[in-house]
Amino acid sequence: MSEGVRRSVTRGYAGALTAAAVIVAVALVVAVWGLLSLALGRDPVSSDGVPVWAAPLILAVLLGVLAWGVWRQAIVLLRGRRAPAWGIVVSLAGGAYLLWCLGGVLAGLSVEETWTSPFAAVLAPIWALASLLFWAVLARRVYTDRPPPRWPWERDEEDG
Repeated sequence: MSEGVRRSVTRGYAGALTAAAVIVAVALVVAVWGLLSLALGRDPVSSDGVPVWAAPLILAVLLGVLAWGVWRQAIVLLRGRRAPAWGIVVSLAGGAYLLWCLGGVLAGLSVEETWTSPFAAVLAPIWALASLLFWAVLARRVYTDRPPPRWPWERDEEDG
């Protein structure tokens, strides 16, 4: 990253990037939970008597926390810090696991579906990865002089 370069970004750009980080997290959860479900031969939530909406509601809360956390990380980065805000990254990762487990216990999920579940364990690295990808894209935009990436058909043709 260049020392003197610092470009401004709009709230719209940071908001769209936040939405992209949340979408990446959703895609990773669906993919990883699907692969785990195939490998283990069980569903992430299979307790009897648990409302159908419990797991999606907990995940929606987790995604809201992720959106809030990466927005806070954007504020830290835009105030001049060039390194990732590791406290936020670790808090998001640990918080995702903890909130899934506590929310699951409150909803009536078993211990095998919360605290000792591999489905819960993969939430922490997914949230950390989504947060770090968000930081990397925003840091590239703010602190480098490189132009935005383009598709091959968007590039100017050079007559040479």
